[in-house]
Amino acid sequence: MNLDRLISMVINRVIRTLVNKGVNAGIDAGTNAMAKRRGGAESEMSPEEQARMAAQGKDVAKRARKMARVSRRIGRF
Repeated sequence: MNLDRLISMVINRVIRTLVNKGVNAGIDAGTNAMAKRRGGAESEMSPEEQARMAAQGKDVAKRARKMARVSRRIGRF
C-alpha cells in the first residue's frame, strides 16, 4: 500500500467524523429550536417535559441518520 492511499484513508476518516459531528450538532440545534417554538422556552418546562423533549429530539436525530444511511445506500445503485 502506497503512502498516498494511506493518507487518503486517514483524511477520509477524519472528514467523515467531522461531518457526522456537524450533522448531529445541526440536527440537535434544529430539534431544540423546534421544541422551543412548540412547547415554549426550556426554562418554562418541567424536568419531565424536558426529558421527554430530549428523548424525542434524539429519536428524530436517530431516524434522520438512519434515513441518510439508507439514501446513501440507494445512491450507490
